[in-house]
Amino acid sequence: MNKKVSKSHHNKKRTFLKTRLRGEIIKSSLKNISKQYCTESSLCGLKHLVDERTPYIERVIWKITLIAAVVGSVSLVWVTFNKYYFAPLVTTQMPEGVSVSKIMFPAVGICSNNRISKRAVTELAKTLLQEERNKKYNESEMLDLLFGLGQLYNFQLENENYSALQIHEALGENNIGELMRNLTPRCEDLLVRCVWNEVIKNCSEVFDFRLTMNGYCCTFNYLRKSDVLFIEKENSADAVDMYRYGNKSFFDSDQGLQVLLKLNESDDFFYNIPLQGAQLQFSDAYDFPDSPSGSFAMQMISPSVQMTVQVSASFTEASRDIQHVPVSLRQCLFYDESAYLSFYTYSDCMLKCRMLFLLESCNCTPFNMPKLNDVRICDMRDVACLKLYYAQSITVRPRHSKITPELELAMVDGGISCPMCYPTCSKTAYNYYFYNVNIFPEILNKVPDTDRSEWL
Repeated sequence: MNKKVSKSHHNKKRTFLKTRLRGEIIKSSLKNISKQYCTESSLCGLKHLVDERTPYIERVIWKITLIAAVVGSVSLVWVTFNKYYFAPLVTTQMPEGVSVSKIMFPAVGICSNNRISKRAVTELAKTLLQEERNKKYNESEMLDLLFGLGQLYNFQLENENYSALQIHEALGENNIGELMRNLTPRCEDLLVRCVWNEVIKNCSEVFDFRLTMNGYCCTFNYLRKSDVLFIEKENSADAVDMYRYGNKSFFDSDQGLQVLLKLNESDDFFYNIPLQGAQLQFSDAYDFPDSPSGSFAMQMISPSVQMTVQVSASFTEASRDIQHVPVSLRQCLFYDESAYLSFYTYSDCMLKCRMLFLLESCNCTPFNMPKLNDVRICDMRDVACLKLYYAQSITVRPRHSKITPELELAMVDGGISCPMCYPTCSKTAYNYYFYNVNIFPEILNKVPDTDRSEWL
């Protein structure tokens, strides 16, 4: 029994010694290989750590230096990685530029400051006076009452003689959108002559009577198929084709759009801006012309003035390679990747956000915004509500997760939140420069026809 225990103990001891010896051999080999690596390495400082002739103090200094270098390198790599992760996109300027013929001409709108035609409103007054409910009014009183329709353009306007409810009752069941369209001065009365790329054209061929933020105006190169803003997803392919059409730009200043306007003072009835003349507005060809939503510029045209507009464009194009980057990092959307809009633009996203806010607040949308399916257009009964909420609807809160109390507009009942709206990844930004020259009709009319411009 004792011999068996002794033999077992001896075997365990021998196994332990073999294991220990093997570990020392491996340890010695690693030490020799590491020493040889440090001696032969081109990395500065490593050979001083293993050189026995190097003083102890110097060896400590080299250790501290190398540790600091490793920590610094790791920190630099980490900082660089974070910078790429949180801002992985790089913007570069194309050295060859973009041909001006590939830049789409912006949409142009011309709106008379007289928003209600006197001739049209007089016909409407005569029609309404035939209704039994309006027998208490004469023609002059009816015209005074209909002047209150201007509140649909300017919610701050007050009709001292008649309330909004009285105007609504007098109008009856008229569709307010169609009514305001019929009351707007027509393009054929405003536009006399038109030229596009040095070719004289009938103005009705190049201008359409379309809805804008200023009501119905004469629009050129406005590529929306209708004034219905939000189409179904399966029809979005038609919207994408917008990029293929539209009037292209030219470099020569003579190869642009020229328009001769005629202001008929005898047809004036209601001015949304207390100035005689017209508004010249610009927007992207595929965006609804709406100032609070962006993509919009406007200039006043005064009578007896020749206005020249110089347009420059800055084209930004994003590669589809960045589409794998989360939207929260790249901070932009391509036209076909938004569930909020079938054809995405930043301006339309902001517009829809504003419209839904007004719809929630007033249960309708203003007539001078695109139509929504199965949504009522605001009429005179809703003017008080629009007056209350419209200023808030054109103030958008910053898209940040945390807002300081100083910027928290909701505390003062101001601003709406549109976190779903990001800038468009590919975008053409326009800059406009306006030059005015006074025209003296009494002198111009004396110029012989042979000395006049062909289109005049």
